[in-house]
Amino acid sequence: MKISLINPNLSGDVSILDMGLTYLATYINERTKHKASIIDFTFHRKNWQKHLEAQIKKYQPQVIGITCTSLYMHYVKLMAASVKVKFDLPVVAGGYHASLETEATLAIKDIDAACIGDGEYALADYLDALEGKRGFDGIDGMWVKDKGKIIRNRIVPPIQDIDSLPLPNYDLWEDIDEYLFFNNLLYFIGNRCCPYSCSYCSELPMRQRIPGKHFRRRDPAAFAREIKHQYGKYKDRHMRMAHTFDPVFTFDLDWLKSFGDEYRAIGMDRELPISCFSRGDLIDDERIKAFAGAGGRIVRIGVEAGNYHIRKDIYDKDITNEQFIEGVATCKKHGLAITGYYILGGPGESKATLQDTFDFAKLLDVHRPVFFIYQPLPKTKAREKLLELGGEVELDKMDNIDCLHHASAIRTKQLKPSTVMFFQYKCFVYFIGKRVLRLLLKQKFRLFKNFIVYFVRGRRNNVPLWYTVAYFLICCEENAHG
Repeated sequence: MKISLINPNLSGDVSILDMGLTYLATYINERTKHKASIIDFTFHRKNWQKHLEAQIKKYQPQVIGITCTSLYMHYVKLMAASVKVKFDLPVVAGGYHASLETEATLAIKDIDAACIGDGEYALADYLDALEGKRGFDGIDGMWVKDKGKIIRNRIVPPIQDIDSLPLPNYDLWEDIDEYLFFNNLLYFIGNRCCPYSCSYCSELPMRQRIPGKHFRRRDPAAFAREIKHQYGKYKDRHMRMAHTFDPVFTFDLDWLKSFGDEYRAIGMDRELPISCFSRGDLIDDERIKAFAGAGGRIVRIGVEAGNYHIRKDIYDKDITNEQFIEGVATCKKHGLAITGYYILGGPGESKATLQDTFDFAKLLDVHRPVFFIYQPLPKTKAREKLLELGGEVELDKMDNIDCLHHASAIRTKQLKPSTVMFFQYKCFVYFIGKRVLRLLLKQKFRLFKNFIVYFVRGRRNNVPLWYTVAYFLICCEENAHG
């Protein structure tokens, strides 16, 4: 059978190159008798319905899959409805939201099935059942509507041997060259899932929903060779960096050293720099030295809040301000750039705690501070804490929010959405102003020349001005560093 997998991104965010869809489509194509394609709307927002129709006519799928994240569910509903009205195809949902809110996902009239957890095996079995016109009982990890009832099959542990999966084929993305142009990097994953339980994140609810071991590791040497393989394909197509999407890349020092040994042995440390995520309590001299020695250039750290009480008691992240100060200093000592992520307007926040975050960001003085607005993801502990502390979610506003970058629908006892958004603007003016000044001093006229090229291509691809400016500053800083 033929299946088309939809990335329902109508937000305009040019960074949403979904790895899960890529792994899934690659597995279907290389390990089963079925065929998968990917339909993406990132650069087709304004004519998404025509694009959907054209892509379905091109690929001729017999089934449609849609990846579901909570902030994109209003887009998922639009696309599922359009598929049903125009083509009357079965629609199967997957991803975090479908896994955590399975009943609510299947309550959407245009969705026929929902995959819970890893989708490679479950989707293959589902396609086998459709093709063979047999029942849907016994398809592990898949709940299916059938004759007015829901068949709730067994929820099974995640795939443990992730080295057994084929390398993701990013050429399945028709607009892969646009992604590479706007981001200058490709995504990789060496360790799936996260061993920590931050309250704002969906990792803990996923562990509670799905049995078995969640934190799984690639063979570090094989992972290094995967990066080399992809770089060989895309090095002449604006790929300037490998961004590892492991939630905590520096978690295991021995794994990190083994990866670095192989990355150097195959000469990649001199070819392609690496960006990674880490934690403030997993940044020490030995880890950062190992990362920098393997071609590491950027460390991305979730600081979340400048107020220790908010960070520890609300977000369940017990890392002190002193640990962050020491970690940032260690990164700078080894010549690494640092991205610091902050959350504004979460449970229990006040004007005073927001100011604490602003002041701490000034003190840390990381290379690129990013200020997200808190969004209450389903089943997370932070959402529960928000309600316990007398906060509320303005549901009508939530339906129009599709990212963490702007817009708030949260009221705490001391903050309303407009206050949080105004404070975010204050952060932008101060910190982006510093960033632009630094770039002007370093790149001078070249900065304007590069921005014109970037801006024109953004207009041509219907990228909103906000994302055009934001990702230009990210790309030109990361490429200019060092």
